[in-house]
Amino acid sequence: MGTALQAVQLDRPDEVRPFPLGRFELYRLGGHELGRAVYEPGWRWSEHVSPIAGNPLCEAGHFRLVLAGRFRAPAPGRCPERHR
Repeated sequence: MGTALQAVQLDRPDEVRPFPLGRFELYRLGGHELGRAVYEPGWRWSEHVSPIAGNPLCEAGHFRLVLAGRFRAPAPGRCPERHR
């Protein structure tokens, strides 16, 4: 059984969800979704997304890769994770 290789062009998201001081880009790949978040300095979930989402914490599952800067992720029932 072979494995198909798919490429994604990061300058062409299928959907963009803007929010204050950032945006979330969605890419669809064969029944799966890949998301890329771009945050500007000073961005905070609690200030810039929580009011839109109606939830104090992000409850979505994540695989994180931080390319530049720092990222702190509080999650329900866990200590905040820090990524650099």
